[in-house]
Amino acid sequence: MKPMLWLMLGGLAVAPALAWADAQPSPSAPVPVPAPIAPIAPAGQGAPTEAQASNNFSFVRYRADYVVRPDAGNTQTEEYEILLKTKSAVEQFSQVRLGYSEKMETLEVLAAYTLTADGQRRDVPADRIYTQESYSSAAAAMYADRKVRVVVFPNLAPGTRLVYKTRRTQNTPYFPGYFGLWETFSVFTQYDDARVTLSAPATLPMFVQQRDVQGGDRPKIRDGQATWEWRYQRREPMQAQNWSAAAWEFSPTIMASTFRDWAQVASAYQLKGGEAARVTPGIQALADQLTVGITDRREQAAALYRWVSQNIRYVAVYLGNGGLEPNPAQSILDNHYGDCKDHVVILEALLAARGIQSSPVLIGAGGGPTLPAVPLLGRFNHAITYIPEFDLYLDSTSAYARFGQLPEGDLGAPVLLTRPAKVARTPENDASRNGNGLEVGFRFDAKGNLAGQTVLQPSEISEIGMRGSFARLNAQNRARVEESIVASSGFDGTGALTLLGDPQDLTRPFNYRYDFHASDYVDFGVVGGMPLPDAPGGESFRDIYTTTSAADNTTPFYCTDNLREETYRLQFPAGVPIVAIPRSQQFRNAAGEYALDWSREGQTIVARHRLHQRAVRGAQALCQPQDYPAFRELYQQVRRGFRGQVVYGDLGSVQAGP
Repeated sequence: MKPMLWLMLGGLAVAPALAWADAQPSPSAPVPVPAPIAPIAPAGQGAPTEAQASNNFSFVRYRADYVVRPDAGNTQTEEYEILLKTKSAVEQFSQVRLGYSEKMETLEVLAAYTLTADGQRRDVPADRIYTQESYSSAAAAMYADRKVRVVVFPNLAPGTRLVYKTRRTQNTPYFPGYFGLWETFSVFTQYDDARVTLSAPATLPMFVQQRDVQGGDRPKIRDGQATWEWRYQRREPMQAQNWSAAAWEFSPTIMASTFRDWAQVASAYQLKGGEAARVTPGIQALADQLTVGITDRREQAAALYRWVSQNIRYVAVYLGNGGLEPNPAQSILDNHYGDCKDHVVILEALLAARGIQSSPVLIGAGGGPTLPAVPLLGRFNHAITYIPEFDLYLDSTSAYARFGQLPEGDLGAPVLLTRPAKVARTPENDASRNGNGLEVGFRFDAKGNLAGQTVLQPSEISEIGMRGSFARLNAQNRARVEESIVASSGFDGTGALTLLGDPQDLTRPFNYRYDFHASDYVDFGVVGGMPLPDAPGGESFRDIYTTTSAADNTTPFYCTDNLREETYRLQFPAGVPIVAIPRSQQFRNAAGEYALDWSREGQTIVARHRLHQRAVRGAQALCQPQDYPAFRELYQQVRRGFRGQVVYGDLGSVQAGP
């Protein structure tokens, strides 16, 4: 749950997020939006009408053929034939974006055309196939040298088949000797005919694993070549689910890698990145300057981290030799900007200048708690820092995280420490880091007007987001935000924000307060019932039940340990009779505990809500479909708890029913 102000400002991207479509180095089968099934009409016989279609599109045909060279370079040829069934699909596939590393790969579009419902072929004009910068590099800056080949398909309509064929040639492997294949077929998507082949020299090590596809992990050997072939078909996709982990966690998947284990990936990255963190005279001078007068080593590390976080602009831009090779620390210092790998390098160099060792960390930010058994570089999309001396992870790309804090996507993640070449985990995303609370007071006068104040009790995660939001506030948008907050709470009134700290000061905690006034909120001249009003300036967990609106959930899903606490204080004017308040309640099951405590002292009523959700199977495991009913039951208890009303007014003024 994030503060309402954060939501109104659109939030802040404080850490890179997944952007598989044109960011992962090992290409994967498309994983489009979930869609249920509809029958496929044979070519030339039309397609179901949009009103009849029960899914937006289907893969009529998919081919992916990988041919690997002895040096692990490879050529991948892909063919797609996609039936568009609805206007939504037309919009989704009006252009296809194909990402690649311009320094390490070539990408050719061999064919691109459409087939109308009556069988007419229309080729895509040459000027509608072009190259542009990858806007998603900012979201997955491990691969900041990426370009995008764009194919714009004209004259699309429901019933059209979209066909294109590409050839991707990896001229230089991301790491010497590394090849990775990762194909995932989402269970939410219809595949009529899919086939993947892999051919490699029989002498080249290849570690293969597949799930729920036809074909095996043992190749056919002929004339010194090892060949694998897999087939997949799914004509009845699964319905979209409320909660779902990443598709690769449970969908049919093929994985192959020339690396035997994750330590080999770590060592390969360290070989590339270690030299970049060399301490130059300029780096040494800066480290000495930033730590003048600081004798405590942890405080020295904090000062260096804050400088990098606030002075090295985070941009996804190619500067060096491409792929996964970071730029030298001195060049990053000279330019004052860099991607996530560059942030790690300059911080590593500054720390080393003060005798503090650190290690680059490869992480799949926001990617869940598990690693595949086959080591694939595509599992990672971000790089951060680890200091073993303090057992501390740092993400300096997050300009608003205090020393020791991590953005939510970095928490509870399996990571690869490249210097010691070992797998580890970042601190868990549990209640100690994501627990949030709020206190709100409402003071009513005899005319039904109210005045109040909301104060948050933010978690580390929320504090990072709030800092980013408030750092963008100015006099112009501040007034608009203040008005929007009170209006969105259903009040006719005004409000004012007060900052409790400086959002740019990473040495101290940060919070805010929201004071509000509203007129004619309640009529005390009649008998009525008042549910707890919304807390202006804070987001309640009262609507959490909407996340489990479906009766069941048939896929694994992410569930973390977290704690939410909310206190509401209602002060009624003297002379207004308080007839009744709801009973307190408690509920507990496998998914967690919910407690609601109601109390009254004179004309003041206090309601305290506390929801502690559990990671049912532990922090390192996914919740399973059979766990979903417990969450649904727990959240329904929260819904009932917030339905309670305070009954007020003179019962002598009402009529008895017949």
